[in-house]
Amino acid sequence: MCRSLATALVLALATLAAPVPAVQGQLLAGGGGDATSAAQAAEQARRQTGGRVLSVQERDGGWEVKVLTPSGEVRSVFIADGR
Repeated sequence: MCRSLATALVLALATLAAPVPAVQGQLLAGGGGDATSAAQAAEQARRQTGGRVLSVQERDGGWEVKVLTPSGEVRSVFIADGR
């Protein structure tokens, strides 16, 4: 029992030591034109940041796109509605 407890403790500590992406709360201005759909907003945010799109939510006047950047940061990018 003592050995399994030690193993569980080591695994728990290893999990806590894993790097966690930093979250950036700021919204970055969307450049490169307005988007008329969530898919277009996601593509623009992906091109701007070089990252992977995590989510897209419609907001007043556009879309908030959360992106995981190549450096491991989560960024929120605002893309204006072109409709």
